[in-house]
Amino acid sequence: MTHDTPLSKDDLVTFFCLKPVNNGDYRALSRVLRTLGIRLVGGTTRWTVVWSALGLATEQDLQRAAELREPLLDAKAAAALIGVTPSILYRWSKGNVPARMPVFPKAIDLSKGRKNARGLRWRRAEVLAWHSHETLPVYARTAPGFGSLIPKT
Repeated sequence: MTHDTPLSKDDLVTFFCLKPVNNGDYRALSRVLRTLGIRLVGGTTRWTVVWSALGLATEQDLQRAAELREPLLDAKAAAALIGVTPSILYRWSKGNVPARMPVFPKAIDLSKGRKNARGLRWRRAEVLAWHSHETLPVYARTAPGFGSLIPKT
């Protein structure tokens, strides 16, 4: 699978870790795509469009590109991956990590702050690196426009 591979609606549902679609009901996916500003053309999109919507550069290192194509994890899946409960994972994502542990990987908010939307997702590679005390993977980000301020992350 390359950067230019078309992604169907079902591929996007899997990537964003949304509930499986029954009877062609893509409302959850439509909300996520609208929030991220992604338009489907002919019912598909490309990885580069998804990455740009998430603030990443369209050109990535091959290993990092493979990691970026892996499905995102919701709180339940990320917690199960490292053997904790989702409530502990949410606590860590707010900065309350155990002693001598680095900051927990930043969540990707698919809801843009909507209350009770359950739109937080994490990348598998980042969660595993954090759990094994390795440095978090660094992905190429898009360059800001001339003269704009860059918030610290």
